[in-house]
Amino acid sequence: MKGQYFSFDAIIGASIFILTLIAILSYWYGVSNSIEQQQTVYAKEAIRIADIIYSPSSIPYGVTVNWSDKHIDVGKVESLCGTDTAANLLGSEYAIAINFHDEMDLDCWWLSPGTSEVSGYTAATEVYRMRRVGSYVNSEGNTTLGYVDIYVYNAYQKYEQAS
Repeated sequence: MKGQYFSFDAIIGASIFILTLIAILSYWYGVSNSIEQQQTVYAKEAIRIADIIYSPSSIPYGVTVNWSDKHIDVGKVESLCGTDTAANLLGSEYAIAINFHDEMDLDCWWLSPGTSEVSGYTAATEVYRMRRVGSYVNSEGNTTLGYVDIYVYNAYQKYEQAS
């Protein structure tokens, strides 16, 4: 009879151990998913913006030549350089900075409102950067390699403390 009690205790002990292990693993999985979801909000926004930019829609949205030719049109990009309309025109609730850069001489920034002002310093605690590589075509039909860096962040105004 004692042998039957011992096996019954072992079965109950093993099932409690397995249930505890499942509870700990599910908690760990839930915590890791919530951390990933917080980080991927910016990534999803950057992917959405990249899809808009790499479409041939009219300015100020897409900057490619057409749907079958995904070259970035330098003329469209130059019309955006130095402006601070990115977040408003792309419909983003986050601050955006987009850097268009090619091998030759194109290096322009398309920014969110307020980020180009020198008087106010915009700061962010978390910035997500996504780089898309592509080719640029100018009005003469010459192509060069380049990239587009898309920065998505939640901006806030940093104020200097009076000393």
